[in-house]
Amino acid sequence: MLIIRPVQADDLQDLLELAVKAGKGMTSLPEDPDTLSEKIQKSIDSFKRSEPDDDDFFWLVMEDLDRKKVVGTSGVYARTGTRQAFYAYRLISQNHYSHTLNRQVRSEMLQLSNDYTDCSEVGTLFLDPEYRGNGHWLAKSRYLLMGQFPERFAPYVIAELRGWSDETGRSPFWDALGRHFFEMDFDEADTLCGVSNNQFITELMPKHPIYTKLLPQEAQDVIGQPMDAGRRAMELLEEEGFTYDKVVDIFDAGPILRGRIDQLQTIRKMDQGLAAVSDEHMLTSPTMIATSSLKHFRVIHQPMIRTGAGQVKLAAEHLKALDVNAGALLRYVPKFSKSRFH
Repeated sequence: MLIIRPVQADDLQDLLELAVKAGKGMTSLPEDPDTLSEKIQKSIDSFKRSEPDDDDFFWLVMEDLDRKKVVGTSGVYARTGTRQAFYAYRLISQNHYSHTLNRQVRSEMLQLSNDYTDCSEVGTLFLDPEYRGNGHWLAKSRYLLMGQFPERFAPYVIAELRGWSDETGRSPFWDALGRHFFEMDFDEADTLCGVSNNQFITELMPKHPIYTKLLPQEAQDVIGQPMDAGRRAMELLEEEGFTYDKVVDIFDAGPILRGRIDQLQTIRKMDQGLAAVSDEHMLTSPTMIATSSLKHFRVIHQPMIRTGAGQVKLAAEHLKALDVNAGALLRYVPKFSKSRFH
């Protein structure tokens, strides 16, 4: 049986194993025990706090209870830019007209921006390939968390998608732009952001707008394009209520999407009821069900029966997995389509 819960200190070894499977491209899940330990402690502190803090980071893990093994992660940062500005490129269109030639030329510029500073951010999403098919509710569990405790988050939330790279991991956008200003490989710069801070971006990144026409065509073509494996993830974010407004990552030009938290589909559909044990044979489709406590937040994806009396009936083992007693307030999301996201 699978359950989603807050990360714990003794999850470190499992997370290191997941980091190896995720590879270098997953900078929010680095193969670095010290960095992971710091993130774990930060999350533990955030779940314990009773008052909002801009530095909050809520890290959820999916655990296989039968194996006692962490097999996936997802997280939410309360606010971007709390320690350093959140930099991105905004694509700005300009029209130039020549009266002499009677010709109009349209151009696009990359403008360094921190417009998305002070948004919440979802990230750190990774699922062990052996558990493919469970990514849909691992991702949506973050929205259940934000929907129940809106005071801990900003009104808007962003999601960054990995930009396009070839089969060798080469980023055409980085080679055309970033490499000239940072004088390092893409992986090195990306890793620095994951295990250190992005102060070097402030110090080295060009501050003036850059005309995209000055970049090689292969670099222009990938601006705002996710990596091939991330195209379905982008579709799911858009289905949830996120939109792409021509804001991209400064390293690989991957798209950054933004949504209003209270308008996300999962949150708008969220309902509630009081926990009860059912002895009936449940034939209903699995549903996302969550506890209503921040400190003891749990999510399962199991069948349930909603009664006219406002009860949410679950099998005894599922109630036990949530670690709640009959009568506890539960939040759930009515049946939604199962995605192929993993």
